[in-house]
Amino acid sequence: MQELLIILQDGFDADDVEVTVNHKEAHHERDVSTREMLGMAAEISVELPAKGSTVGVEVTSRRLSASKKLHGKAKSLLVSIEDGELVMREGTGREAFL
Repeated sequence: MQELLIILQDGFDADDVEVTVNHKEAHHERDVSTREMLGMAAEISVELPAKGSTVGVEVTSRRLSASKKLHGKAKSLLVSIEDGELVMREGTGREAFL
């Protein structure tokens, strides 16, 4: 098993967020809001299976969803809401917020 850090960034405002790994619920977070000074709303850690996996994020309060198939050893996944869409991209694992 491998750990993946999911960083919820810009655009969240009292939202309910659900994270799935291979279509199974892995985490649910309520009332997620971006802290403007940090540009971050929350950090979530989930376990990934040893082989490839698909990570999904759904903002149930806005009916937004996206998924990303991860290959290799992804360290982090950056998620934000931009122009009314949920955007996901792989990070380096070295993202830091003060």
